[in-house]
Amino acid sequence: MNGIDYMIVSNPPLKLLVVQRVSLSHSSLKSRSIGARFVPLLNYMQRKGLILWRAMLETKINSTDLKEYQAILLNKHTSAKGIDLIKAAKDVGVRTIYDLDDWILELPSYSVTNLDEDTLANIVQMIRLSDATTVSNLVLKNKLKYLRSDAVVLKNGFDHEEMPIDPSLCQEVAPPRILFSNTDDIKLISHRGAFINQVIQFLELFPEVKLDFWGDHFHELGRIPRVCERGFNPNKAYKECIKEQGYIFAVVPLGGQEDPDSLFFNSCKSCIKYIDYGSLGIPAIYSDTPVYSQVIQNGVNGLLVKNEGLNWLSAMVTMYQSSTLRHNIRLAAHKDCTANHGFTESAHKFLCVVQGH
Repeated sequence: MNGIDYMIVSNPPLKLLVVQRVSLSHSSLKSRSIGARFVPLLNYMQRKGLILWRAMLETKINSTDLKEYQAILLNKHTSAKGIDLIKAAKDVGVRTIYDLDDWILELPSYSVTNLDEDTLANIVQMIRLSDATTVSNLVLKNKLKYLRSDAVVLKNGFDHEEMPIDPSLCQEVAPPRILFSNTDDIKLISHRGAFINQVIQFLELFPEVKLDFWGDHFHELGRIPRVCERGFNPNKAYKECIKEQGYIFAVVPLGGQEDPDSLFFNSCKSCIKYIDYGSLGIPAIYSDTPVYSQVIQNGVNGLLVKNEGLNWLSAMVTMYQSSTLRHNIRLAAHKDCTANHGFTESAHKFLCVVQGH
C-alpha cells in the first residue's frame, strides 16, 4: 500500500479551481500563502491522480469558468469579489472551500497589512458562506468555532518525493553562510532590537560568516554587515535554491510570551519553516514559542531560544562552533520531517473536503 490506496478516488480526477489573489502584504505579488501552503500539496495530489487543479486570479474568473470545476478554493481572501465567486459557484453546484492559515481577523502590530471593517466583514461572510472551511492547526480551529464548528485541520507539509535529499551528504559552503527568511516584517516586537543587535554581534565575532536574507526588506537590514538580500522567489524555486546553498544554519525568530498582544496571532502560525528547513537538511535555531516547542526537542532536531537576554547570540555561537551538533540536528530534523510532515494525511483530508465526505 502506498499510503493513498485507501482514499476514495474519482475517475476521472476531480477538477479544482484555486482562486488566486494579490498578496495581503505585498501588492505587486500574488498570494505567497497559496504558493507555500497549497501549491506543493496540490501538485502532490495531481501527481498521484487524485485531482486536477488550476489557479486563476479572482478578477479573471467568470461564471462560465466555474462550471468546469467540481470545487473552488479560496485562501485568506478579503474582497467582495470573493463573496461573489462563492455565491456564483454555489448557484451552479460547485463546492466552495475557504482556508485560513493565519488569524487575519486580528492582525498584530508588526504586520504591514491593514484591514478595515468592511474587509473583515467580507472575511466573516466568506467563512460562513463556504461549504467547507479548512485551517492549518488546532489553535485556529478552536478560535473559529464561533463562526464555523466544522473546520477541518489541514496541516502544512513537504513533498519529499519531489525534492528528496540525503542529509548525511549535505555539504556546508565555505566561506560559511547563514539563512534568514521572512515576509511581512520581523515577527518580534519587544525583542526585535535585541535580536537584530545579536545577529550583528555574531557577525562581528565571526567576520568570515555571511548572512543571506530572503523576503521583504525591513529597515534595520542596512545595519547588518555582510548581508546579501536575495529577494523573493516562488515557493518551489526558493526551496530548490536554498537546498543548494550549503547554509550552516538558519535563524527563525517569532514573538512569544514577551509579546502578549501578538502571542495568540503568532500561535496560529504553523511550523512551516521547520518543515522546510528540516526536509532540506538545514539545521536551525527557533524562538521557543508554542509553534516550535511542539515539534522541536531542544538540541536534538533544532535549537529553541527564549526571546530574552543574549540567548540568540549564545545559540548562534553554539551552533556555529559545533559541526557535530549541526550534523546531528540535520539528521534528526530530516528524519522527523519525512516521517511526520509529508502530504499523505493532508492529501487524504483535502480530497475528502473537496468531495464533501
